[in-house]
Amino acid sequence: MRNRNQSGNIALNIMLIVMFVIIAVLIYILAGGPLPSVGRVGGVQSPTMSATSQITTGVAASGEFTDGLTNPDFSEQYQLDEFGAGVAARDIFDRDVDGDGRRDRITRTRNENGTSHAYYQYKIELNRGGEFVDITPSGFRTVEGAECALQKLQFVFRPEFRAIKISRDWDTSWDTPTMATRTVYAFNNGQLVEIESTPLKIICDVTDLF
Repeated sequence: MRNRNQSGNIALNIMLIVMFVIIAVLIYILAGGPLPSVGRVGGVQSPTMSATSQITTGVAASGEFTDGLTNPDFSEQYQLDEFGAGVAARDIFDRDVDGDGRRDRITRTRNENGTSHAYYQYKIELNRGGEFVDITPSGFRTVEGAECALQKLQFVFRPEFRAIKISRDWDTSWDTPTMATRTVYAFNNGQLVEIESTPLKIICDVTDLF
């Protein structure tokens, strides 16, 4: 008789525990918790992004344009002259840009001229056994007005190095929209060469096309 009562108590306790678990799960779900997933347990596979998608993204998480150069290895600011002109800042980025495992160099210089047309100048140098060789294509600088930018550049390092320049011609005024062109540069035989040139649209600020 005692064993039968003990068995009944155990069964009752188990039922109460199961009920409490079910109630707790229901409360969790109703409170907004995620539903448990059922399926095969394994590694998480991230979706892959095509090379084209990677080199067309030129905005930071904040939604603002970025040239793709972050965390400089050297950074310095300089005093401008009495007219607000001169070299304002210089950042140096030690990055492997040609995939040979050596740290090459990209230098970004901010030039002020006392007007709203300040600009960034870029210089790309390959590390050839400790000696740096300038391979910068012609015109690697921004062209900026008070309201619209006529030329900007953005650098991408994965899956392989690319430099993207979007530019347009000046016409009657800085704010007059003209056709913008997207030019992509890549390495070929140790040189940074143009591999693609695509007309985009008529626009004022080319920043909006990155």
